[in-house]
Amino acid sequence: MGWLVKHIQNHPGGRKSFRRLFPNHLRPYLHGTQLRISLGHPESPDFLKRYDAAVKQYDREVALAVRKHSGQFNDLSPELAKYLCEAWISAELELDEEVRWVDRPSARKREARANLIVEIAEELEEAKSLRALGDIEAIAALWGGPAKEHAEELGFIVDTRTAEFSAYVRAFHNAQIETWQSILARLDGKDVPTPVEPEAPQAKSVEQKPPVYLMPTFEAYTAAQGVSPGVRKEWRSYIQSLIGFLGHDDARMITRDDLARWRDHLLETPGRQGKLRKPVTVRDKYVTAVRCTLAWATEEKMLAENVAHGLKVRIPKSTITRDKDFTTEEALAILRASLEPPKGRLSAPYVRARRWIPWLCAYSGARVNELSQLRKQDIIEVEGVWVMKITPDAGTVKTRVAREVPLHSHVIEQGFLAVVRALKAGPIFYDPSKVRVAGDETKGERHFKKVGERLGEWVRKDVGIVDPAIKPNHAWRHLFKTISADVGIEEKVADAIQGHAATTTGRKYGKVSVQAKATAIERLPRFEVS
Repeated sequence: MGWLVKHIQNHPGGRKSFRRLFPNHLRPYLHGTQLRISLGHPESPDFLKRYDAAVKQYDREVALAVRKHSGQFNDLSPELAKYLCEAWISAELELDEEVRWVDRPSARKREARANLIVEIAEELEEAKSLRALGDIEAIAALWGGPAKEHAEELGFIVDTRTAEFSAYVRAFHNAQIETWQSILARLDGKDVPTPVEPEAPQAKSVEQKPPVYLMPTFEAYTAAQGVSPGVRKEWRSYIQSLIGFLGHDDARMITRDDLARWRDHLLETPGRQGKLRKPVTVRDKYVTAVRCTLAWATEEKMLAENVAHGLKVRIPKSTITRDKDFTTEEALAILRASLEPPKGRLSAPYVRARRWIPWLCAYSGARVNELSQLRKQDIIEVEGVWVMKITPDAGTVKTRVAREVPLHSHVIEQGFLAVVRALKAGPIFYDPSKVRVAGDETKGERHFKKVGERLGEWVRKDVGIVDPAIKPNHAWRHLFKTISADVGIEEKVADAIQGHAATTTGRKYGKVSVQAKATAIERLPRFEVS
């Protein structure tokens, strides 16, 4: 009668291997994607014994991974820590005993003994020094990993984030010191017996806590903090990136090592467009989204700590080849091009955007997307001054604070108010009826942001400002700040016009009136184009 074994891989010459894939959702907790063990030839007498051992090893590793995935930790009691440390000493000294009596030439043994004495003496001195200093951080860095792996090899899952684990690592460090001392004594000719392997205590599991699912936590965080729909949609993809990398959605199970591996993966793996992500993108977008989410969950007592705190992304120092603002020639080239009749079939709102937004940027230093979302009702007269009311009600404002920005007389003289008066109520620079995706929380943002993107492309392709060191939309803000300083506009007033937060305590007191802002804006020299 034949026998049947599963998960067998055939090799040339008749050799067999045990090969079985690990479940996808458990792979973050296992080494590799599969277990593969050579079994030899089926005719060999120990073939079935090796096969049975491989099956048991697979079952043992998967069982441990299941417990890790579910967050089911063993209670790391003093009794368990004592057992783990004694088992370590016993195993290490047993291995040392086996190696000592291996049949080798005497000369090789003498050489190995001399080298081992020097090596262990150095390690022992460093270990004692760390213990004398009480440097738990260095001890944890040195032995935290081996202590955790040793516990898992014996079938115990320990929570590395607890005070009990820190105490266990200290005891493990002491156990290693004792082991080295015993080995040195043996090398000195003393008869040091190997301790009997201790009896394992009955395993006790810590009460299992419910998972803290990452995506629902992110949604709760963004709702509580009032994060804009556009940022929420963008950040959601970064959170999903982490979930896909880890293979699970439990924030409690995320470790600092997990996040470091994810960060490195993002830096080393091309994105959707086939290009490597910039370090600043990984830091300011991916890592920031996760850090903010976990910070909120920690504040809400959902997590014990924010493991993303302190996660760094190294940013290479970039070479600066020019200032960030437009030169006078570049600014005039854009403004001159805005006056030219448009070519091709363009929508009326976009024609207005290309005609007026560059001028509004030039005389206000506002963000392009703050202007592209303007509505007819946002152009109002306040205290005898015509202003643009830049408000979150129209779309997004980075600071989430509305502000009134006076119109420069040069813009008014060109007929901007007459253009606005002739329009129906609603957005000036895009058509809100052109909605392609019903129910999209960012549908409004997509419209006015698309206007900004098209203006940037127009500056690059049609106007011809192609220098990659300049941002075609943001450079207006830098230029406004430069000109403001040139004509002596007070920084507090310039900040109020541009929507910059005050950088000093003194500048936070009081407000800047519309009249003060109008006076400042009129001090800006006119951009005269032929």
